[in-house]
Amino acid sequence: MADRRLQVFYTVARQLSFTKAAEQLFMTQPAVTFQVKQLEEHLNARLFERNHGRIALTPTGQLVLEYAERILGLSAEMDKRVSELTGAISGPLLLGASTTIAEFILPRVLGEFKAHHPQVQTHMTV
Repeated sequence: MADRRLQVFYTVARQLSFTKAAEQLFMTQPAVTFQVKQLEEHLNARLFERNHGRIALTPTGQLVLEYAERILGLSAEMDKRVSELTGAISGPLLLGASTTIAEFILPRVLGEFKAHHPQVQTHMTV
């Protein structure tokens, strides 16, 4: 439930790489960059120093990271507690499949599954 921009920022800050964060989040690198820039604009502050292909947190970025850890932790705790009360299924589902299965069978099956279990984050390796 936490703001997607904050989740993306947190991942970039932990990886210190937009590319690695994009891979971990199953997003494109430009989409990750866009989310971080949106958060920077919202906060009216630079969160990363970008020098020669390397990034580092600014002092403001370090502060935001500390709050992001707390906010994302509380959000996950809230989701877990609500799921316990409602009996909803949530969390990650990691799948591995061959190219044929991934292309022809899983899209329909995963679509139906996601419709019934929207709190489950599916990740597939082909």
